[in-house]
Amino acid sequence: MYLNRILKSIHSTISLASIAALFIIVNFQSGSNLVLLSLLQDIISIALIFALSVKIKEWIRVNKISFLNLTVAVAVILGIMLTTIWISPMFMDELIQKIKKEFSLFSFASNIVGILYFCVFAIGAAFIFVVLKEFYFSKRIKYNPVYFQLLIIFAILSASSYTLLKNINDAIPTAFMVVTTILIIKNSFGISWIAFLNKKEKYKLLFISLTITVLASVLAGYSADISLHSETLITYSSGFTKLSLLILIYALVYFGVLFFTVLFHLPTAEAFDRKAEEVSSLQLFSTLINQVIDFDEMADTITDLTRKVSSADASWIVLKNGNTYETISQKNISEKDIVEINNYLLYSGECKNITKAKICFLEKSSIKSKLSENLYSVIISPLRTQTEVKGYLLAARKSGLLFYEDEARAINAFSEYASIALENSRLLNESIEKERLKKELDVAREMQRKLLPAVDPKFKELQICSVFIPAFEVGGDFYDYYTENKNEFSFIIGDVAGKGISAAFVMAEVKGIFESLSGILFSPKEILIRANKILSRTLHRKNFVSALYGKINFFTSEFEFARAGHCPVLLVSEGQIIKYQPKGLALGLDFSEGFADNLDEVKIKLQKGDTLIFYTDGITESKNMSNEDFGEGRFIETIRNNSDKEITHIAKEIISEISLFANNTTQYDDITLLILRWKKN
Repeated sequence: MYLNRILKSIHSTISLASIAALFIIVNFQSGSNLVLLSLLQDIISIALIFALSVKIKEWIRVNKISFLNLTVAVAVILGIMLTTIWISPMFMDELIQKIKKEFSLFSFASNIVGILYFCVFAIGAAFIFVVLKEFYFSKRIKYNPVYFQLLIIFAILSASSYTLLKNINDAIPTAFMVVTTILIIKNSFGISWIAFLNKKEKYKLLFISLTITVLASVLAGYSADISLHSETLITYSSGFTKLSLLILIYALVYFGVLFFTVLFHLPTAEAFDRKAEEVSSLQLFSTLINQVIDFDEMADTITDLTRKVSSADASWIVLKNGNTYETISQKNISEKDIVEINNYLLYSGECKNITKAKICFLEKSSIKSKLSENLYSVIISPLRTQTEVKGYLLAARKSGLLFYEDEARAINAFSEYASIALENSRLLNESIEKERLKKELDVAREMQRKLLPAVDPKFKELQICSVFIPAFEVGGDFYDYYTENKNEFSFIIGDVAGKGISAAFVMAEVKGIFESLSGILFSPKEILIRANKILSRTLHRKNFVSALYGKINFFTSEFEFARAGHCPVLLVSEGQIIKYQPKGLALGLDFSEGFADNLDEVKIKLQKGDTLIFYTDGITESKNMSNEDFGEGRFIETIRNNSDKEITHIAKEIISEISLFANNTTQYDDITLLILRWKKN
């Protein structure tokens, strides 16, 4: 913290000193045209740009400004710069006369106006440069700073060579300008961050990027031509004039490329929106499962959600009834067409034994002419409970529109939830109270088991061991791994308050939300904030959820995590046990801005052999015959006594100590234990 304050003070001092130095040099140069003096002005102006860039970057980081808002800010900055050029003549009459006399002695007042004019464009150029740098490095799979560093080097060489050689040899500055322009074009491609915007945001970005392109081109024209603007900037630094021109060219090229990239990416925005719809549908599913017990109402809601998830024109559900199939719910399709399609897909054996969602095309099928509507393709997914297929969930599109594999995967996952929901509803309607509760718990346990990872992933840098022991009554413990990014390992561990079927289904909802968010967000803190916001629409306060989201970067050996009211993290390093318990409220306790304000993110540098231990309160709150808790003290002591052992042995000893302590008493809460050991030097 103290070092940051010192650095901020240094950057502010450099900025003020640079402005003062340029003011003094221009005020007393008296027509001098020395190369060394001009070079000194260039060095001072470059130092000013550097100091301003650092301050602006820190401001962007602290305020967590989104990329879309940054583009708006760039447009505003360019607008201010252009407005300054247009209104400046009415304030700079004396300065114009001094420039015409080839830098004759400036009056104090005219120099103040000139330095303020220069500062506007220095701040604007620094801001645009920082934003372009942020855009260049954002969302890249591989960190490759070489081309951007080369761009900076050649831009500075272009500026300095213009000052040193402008009256001697124009070939070298021109060559540097050409290379810099080529690097600008090279760095303006590979815009990956726009893939994370939804369709509405992309339309906004399309308009903003076009606005920036126009503004940057106009400003570049003023900077390139001999005008009051360019002559005023040259008065303070000829090198800065070229440098600001290059920054404007970079903005012009980058946002020009961005405009066309967004234009061609608009169709993909629908896929992003569809993923968001999937998350929203899972929330509705949780509410549905917790509140709706009528079987017909459940089926109708599922068909509605199926249409939303797959963007289908029609959907329906068929259940097995002996050797026949019964349609229990249908949306936007006639009974006649359902019969024809069911006969074609199910009775003929075309899809009778499928184990996952399948896409079927009807355009060239034998039933095409029998359909009353122009249905073109169908997704059919089995409704499976444990090992038995109870029925099928189907969705259809019209007018030549096809389904694709990603939509089939979404429907396949959706049908798993639907099958559990339908089976649960059927049990509620057909069983007596005692038998109904028993079946409900069985379904919930099976769902809970299926939703947890089947095996622990294996990495050369990281060893993983997990233990999950469910209580007699269904609970809400959960954990999951996310290994799509080869450069890092992410995971979630959590505990839903309460027990029973309600806690289990809330757990399923929360797990689905984190699975969706892990692919589009990267900060553990941001993921927890976004999850809390999503849950605000469905989660009751009595169902609050403690959670911890963490990730380990295989390249930097850094572990980063945030905890939302969950148990602390234990780090075993060189025989010492360190407890990390940063601020964080449980999900669902506060849906206001206070949740984010009270959530800290921690980063730990891992050393070889370091062991990280995560757990739920089922461990520390295990009770013996005297109703005494196992407690954190016994837990840590067990870890300390076995810290030099393999993590599988540590886990085994912890569970053994809990079993001995509990002395065959009933386990009333789930026990979840996750141990990670870093193996990289």
